[in-house]
Amino acid sequence: MLLPAFCVPRRRDGAEVIGEALHAKASGQGGHRSIAARLDRPPGTVRGWLRAATRRAEVLRASGTRWSYALDSMQGRIQPAGSPLGDAVQALATAARAWVLRFGPGTGPWELAVRFTDGALLSGRRPRDPPHG
Repeated sequence: MLLPAFCVPRRRDGAEVIGEALHAKASGQGGHRSIAARLDRPPGTVRGWLRAATRRAEVLRASGTRWSYALDSMQGRIQPAGSPLGDAVQALATAARAWVLRFGPGTGPWELAVRFTDGALLSGRRPRDPPHG
């Protein structure tokens, strides 16, 4: 079944809410309890998102990096953010920025991250490589 990009497979909450939690954690804005309170979500749910993304951080970083360079081959080096999750969030944000610069706005950055990871933002699947060309 095809899902819209704002859906994260096997998750009730949308990509932008989950992405906001990942961004908050990666940028040092608190732990799962404070992030959950800010997003009005159960702490256990947010803890699960953060743990899943942290386990997959290298795969997410690699996917974001591949998409960044596929969308903008002249792009400079993606700067490390200081943690595996931070590096992953940075790479996905850079890819989203490259997408918007190439195709224009219209989709939120975390919806794009779900696309870049083939819906595997929090799951164990390996994302496909971006198309060449």
